[in-house]
Order: sequence, then structure tokens, then C-alpha cells
Amino acid sequence: MGISPGWGWLLLPVCQALVVPREVSGRAGETVSLHCWYPRGYEDYNKYWCQGASWDSCRKVVETAGKEVPRQRGRVSIQDNHVFCVVRLTMENLSEADAGSYWCGVERMGRDLMEPVTVKVVPG
Repeated sequence: MGISPGWGWLLLPVCQALVVPREVSGRAGETVSLHCWYPRGYEDYNKYWCQGASWDSCRKVVETAGKEVPRQRGRVSIQDNHVFCVVRLTMENLSEADAGSYWCGVERMGRDLMEPVTVKVVPG
């Protein structure tokens, strides 16, 4: 008995640690999406994506406000799924200016949980 291909993503590290892909890429004008898994217990915390070379100087692009309701700011949207402890970020109509360093973050007392992601944009 095998695993249905539609459910294969469940084998990813769910609700254990802050996990993101190290790099994502897309063509200019297209949409790119990526996921950030966070530890169980942080479901009601604010999650965010910020842009910048380092964790202590990045600028928030979009955030969840601790809710599962999708939030959008310009061409960037974020949605939190508390059941699977995963945040989905979508950037529409990519431009070369979108390329660079981003961080998936979970706001908490003290230093936030944060992991970097590099976004690469291939000219269209």
C-alpha cells in the first residue's frame, strides 16, 4: 500500500522546527510561493516575512497578526495554517527588484524565531 501523491507533502517536517527552503526562484512577471513550517505551540503567534540582509535589520513585508485569515500587502500575501503549523508566502508579478534575502519570522518574547530564504528572479 503506497502513499497517495496528493498527500506526500505531509511527510515534510511539520510542527517541529522553523523550516524554510534556502532558496526559491521564479521568472519576472510570474508568481512564486513558498512555505515556512514552525514548531507546535506557536499557532497563535504573529508570523511575518521580512526583507533584508540580516535578521536584526530586516523590514517586515507582510504579517499574519496571529490569525489564519489571509493577509495581503501589495503583491505579497501570507496565510497561516494552524493545523499543519505552516505559513505560506506568495509574491505575485515578480520583478528583479524582489530578488534578495528574506526571513520567515515568528514573533515572540526575546529574539524572534527566524530563518533566511534567498529569492532569485530570472529575467522574463
